[in-house]
Amino acid sequence: MRKHNDNDVKAAPPEPAAKKTGRRTLTRLDWIDAATEILVSKSVDAIHPATLARDLGITIGSFYYHFKDRNDLLASVLRQWHERTTAQVMHEYEGMPIAEMAYELMALPLHGLTARHAAMVEFAIRAWARRDDMARQAVLEVDQQRLGLYTDALRNSGFPKAEAENRAFLIYSFQMSQALLWDVNDEKARKRQLNFARKLFLQPLSATSKPSP
Repeated sequence: MRKHNDNDVKAAPPEPAAKKTGRRTLTRLDWIDAATEILVSKSVDAIHPATLARDLGITIGSFYYHFKDRNDLLASVLRQWHERTTAQVMHEYEGMPIAEMAYELMALPLHGLTARHAAMVEFAIRAWARRDDMARQAVLEVDQQRLGLYTDALRNSGFPKAEAENRAFLIYSFQMSQALLWDVNDEKARKRQLNFARKLFLQPLSATSKPSP
């Protein structure tokens, strides 16, 4: 994912004043969120500054106050997705015991409408990544960081490196499948499967892989 460098950005012109209609001035995040919604409902191909400005009911000048161009906006969508779904989660769960962490993170896709919307954003970005190098790199970075969080927790519990990596992949795969298969089971069945998965993924295979107490 392309890193933002403030030294590469020319000084932005003053943001266009809002018309005297009581309408608020849009922030950079407003534009990112609007673009993300277009990504989910249509595709990345439908994200255009002029279209967003029209939909938001504001002049195109507001866009260029916050972004250099369309590609800058798209890179910002990816950075915001990383921050919301990975950086913040890692900060919250890092250092948590693996049994608790695994259950909490595998259950994240089940946390109501907010979680379902987050899953829709995730699927849209992964579809975008199938044909775009910038999005592909962003997804790879997110996957590596999430897997690393699980792997570190498993190693801290005493699992050998290779086995910790394999178990981390299984836990992460289960977490992703929960979002994909939302409608397959009811809440009671999902909780039962969560408990079973946690036990299955953390149960030592043999005495040689038994975690430290």
